[in-house]
Amino acid sequence: MTPEIVSIRVNRNDIFDYVVGNCNYDPIERCIDPTLFEIFDEVIYDFRSKKSIPQNEEYVTFCKQVSSLRKNAKNMDPKEILRICEELEEIAPKTVTL
Repeated sequence: MTPEIVSIRVNRNDIFDYVVGNCNYDPIERCIDPTLFEIFDEVIYDFRSKKSIPQNEEYVTFCKQVSSLRKNAKNMDPKEILRICEELEEIAPKTVTL
């Protein structure tokens, strides 16, 4: 199976819900089928082929920033979290390789 580049649109509300624990799905997982793929900071794991698919730098940077915010969100004001989520929406990847 040849990897395919797929367009996605990450939403700031999905980022916020994930960061504060209202949702268990990563914001990128909400853009793709979580029953077929699992999100990691540098790759997406394909359950069908049992392979990890490397992602671009935009994806890696976004995932690391979301992970960092998620760790720090417990001690932050919700308005500050939302502001950062808006910034993360701007740097979110526009495509993933599946």
